[in-house]
Amino acid sequence: MKMVLLGTGTSHGIPCIACKCRVCTSNDDHDKRLRCSAYVTNKNDDESVSHLLVDVGPEFRIQAIKNEIMAVDAVLLTHSHADHLHGLDDIRIFSHTLGSDKIEELKKNPENAGIDPKLLAQASGGKGICLYANFNTIGDVKSRFDYIFKENTQIGGGKPKLRLVDCAEIEHKKPEEFGDMTVTPIPMKHGELDTTGWIFSVKKQDGKIHSIAYLTDCSFIPESSLELLKKAGGIIEHCVIDALREKPHSTHFGFRQAMDVAEKLMPRHTWFIHICHLMTHEEIWSYAKEQLKDFPALLKITEEGGSVGPAFDGQVLEL
Repeated sequence: MKMVLLGTGTSHGIPCIACKCRVCTSNDDHDKRLRCSAYVTNKNDDESVSHLLVDVGPEFRIQAIKNEIMAVDAVLLTHSHADHLHGLDDIRIFSHTLGSDKIEELKKNPENAGIDPKLLAQASGGKGICLYANFNTIGDVKSRFDYIFKENTQIGGGKPKLRLVDCAEIEHKKPEEFGDMTVTPIPMKHGELDTTGWIFSVKKQDGKIHSIAYLTDCSFIPESSLELLKKAGGIIEHCVIDALREKPHSTHFGFRQAMDVAEKLMPRHTWFIHICHLMTHEEIWSYAKEQLKDFPALLKITEEGGSVGPAFDGQVLEL
């Protein structure tokens, strides 16, 4: 299994608009951060490959091209804030509808359709890409992207073909399966807003479950969710977690709060994301190293080859 971090920045991104601070003007590519998103792939035992996208922000098109994303089998949303959702229309390249009751007729005579044959071929077939999210997020998707779900006779570039799935339907005892990979939703709080973390798990040759946890945009993770992470995750190799800045925030973990959660989960690697522009990538590494004295479990893990520090755009995490 492999996770590519498509973006690791907060809602403003880095550099921020109209900002000339030393982080926004840094020449270090690690300090250039698009909005948070991740792409998970897993090669299954039958040689097929599963492709999952976590969040689809306003820069998804750029992220997809840069990282050569050629397939998306499902979209997993954490919540509906713009920096995590507003690239949704670009999903249509992977599954779309032309919105016409004449599709089958056009397919019989594609030379008369005036439409890219590849797009025409994708226009039908199944119910579209599953989009998993919590109840409130699904409501926001329907409201903000209402045109996707309306019946019409438009023939043109098309629109995404989506099947909305409330992640509450996924039973904790039977997580969603994508080939050999299982995916479990993790309830969290982002201030007063309910958000969803995700943990991706596979059984390795040692017979044990190994996982990557993705926990962005949260200021509180209840004990029940921490227990679920431990139970579903088995051995958590990577924990990708919201860590906005040094100073605490009302709706995001700060660095030390993120480390406190990691101290309980004990992943081999802890990666900060949703980072703002107050500290450089290198400064965050130094800060995290200095704070380890207060987190004995994490300190021991780093002494044994693990890590605690900032992630960066394009970083690849593998099991």
